[in-house]
Amino acid sequence: MNTKHLFVGNKVTTSLFVFLFIVFGIQSSYADYYPSGPTRNVSEQTLIDNGWVKTYEQTYETQILNDGIGLRPSGTYTILSGKAAGSSTISLLAAGPTADVFTQTTGNNTRLVNGTYWYYVPTININGGSIGFADTSVVYLNTADTDALSSQNRLSWHINLTNQLVGGNGGYRLGEINELNDSTAYLKQVWTWSPAPAPAPAPAPAVTYVRKSSNLQFNEALYGSDKLSDPDGQLRKTVDAIDAKYGYLIK
Repeated sequence: MNTKHLFVGNKVTTSLFVFLFIVFGIQSSYADYYPSGPTRNVSEQTLIDNGWVKTYEQTYETQILNDGIGLRPSGTYTILSGKAAGSSTISLLAAGPTADVFTQTTGNNTRLVNGTYWYYVPTININGGSIGFADTSVVYLNTADTDALSSQNRLSWHINLTNQLVGGNGGYRLGEINELNDSTAYLKQVWTWSPAPAPAPAPAPAVTYVRKSSNLQFNEALYGSDKLSDPDGQLRKTVDAIDAKYGYLIK
């Protein structure tokens, strides 16, 4: 194999892509920061710099009501995350398409999306359900995830069917830290990101009619008429046939 030609070919391809990106604004379907699997110790500024917008932030003691509907952002992609209050570093997060993050599951079942096992169960029992993620498919939702396996990569929040008294179920787990239902020392967060809309197609060029006033052929005089009404084109076909056969006799 001629490595020189291969190198030149790759260089040309890269240059072409850069040119198209600059000229036509080609963009990826994903954010520049879109981690696969649960990820720990990420600066909030990293999300902000890459276009992620925070749509929800509450202390872990704050209850999530109404099937968790208020958590769901309108953006294309979602990050669920948790951190210590007052810190600019996110302790644990995971990212996925919003539609997948908020696809309802049942029982202790999870869905593997973008390297993360997600669950969203608004109703597990009479107390409510939970939403969260793990790095394995094994979770124990009671009602939040109380399973001890791979605990550092698990985030779990209660969903309450009704408003409970102080001391009720808030957000249960952030990695290895659990039983945070009453905690004001940790925050729950939801972030979202959407790709830029595709540019609108360029308008079709306006049709320009050029009319001749002299030396007209028969068919030019006919096509140039602005008084001819022929919506179904049948008259045009008839005239074309006549023109083809006898047009040379008409001066």
